[in-house]
Amino acid sequence: MRNATQITITNIPEISAIYFALLQCGYSYYTIERSKKHNARIRSFIRAEGVPSFFSRIKQNTCQVYPYWPRAAILETASFYLLPDHSQFRDYDAFRSCIMNAGNILDNDRNQKLWNWIDQFPAALSDVLSSDAFRRYLEWEEKWLAERNIQHEADLRLIKSCLDVCVSKYGSPVQDIQIVVNPIKCVYSSDYHLDGNRFIFCSGAFRVDSAIHEFLHHVVHPAVAQIANRVIANRNTYPGIDNSYYLSGDDVGQLNAFEEYAVRELTQNILLNQIPEDLTEHLLQLLQRRSK
Repeated sequence: MRNATQITITNIPEISAIYFALLQCGYSYYTIERSKKHNARIRSFIRAEGVPSFFSRIKQNTCQVYPYWPRAAILETASFYLLPDHSQFRDYDAFRSCIMNAGNILDNDRNQKLWNWIDQFPAALSDVLSSDAFRRYLEWEEKWLAERNIQHEADLRLIKSCLDVCVSKYGSPVQDIQIVVNPIKCVYSSDYHLDGNRFIFCSGAFRVDSAIHEFLHHVVHPAVAQIANRVIANRNTYPGIDNSYYLSGDDVGQLNAFEEYAVRELTQNILLNQIPEDLTEHLLQLLQRRSK
């Protein structure tokens, strides 16, 4: 990113294929806060034949707010660990380690049942990517993205300037930022992925604050780890943070909730160009404020 001259809104065909398949399996979250015209166009891509039943098992009952969490996000992550021809995983152990070490996923969501299901992903994804129905959809999606780039040109420049500052101040190893917006994915669902030194923000809608928010997680997370004992000892609750962030209420849940709170606060500071010089000290101040 330090050498990049521009950030654009793009797609990743593998991720597009995941949500196209979900659409065929009853995914209705694409309708939320989108226009009637947009929803009608998306509906026109429903009823594609031959989508593997594998994708119907993304929906679970472990997250009431969004039942496609965490499996949809896990599949997004999985797509970065496949061989170029999608025939199999190129580094299954690294992918498994990534999911098993994620602090925001409950153990019940990454048990052996998950891994038995994941084994079918390369073949299922390949079937979707090779289908004529998906290719027609992808052609439309790329035109839709071109319109978004024109619409958000000024916002993209703002994101780049904010993130450049974060990289220089907080020592992020990120060299490239990719903003992936999917017209089927729920507008409230945002995930991020690190692929080498590339940061990928993936959401159902383009929002400046959301892109910055997700980027900040990967710089705030190690800073929270440095003060983990203080966070755990305080056992705070944080305004605006849903109970799901606390996971099962254990120490990991405390750290996860505080990280989300800290990222939200820091996002607003950065949008106002109020960028803390020392991130760890800033987090300690936030923690002290909530402990009073």
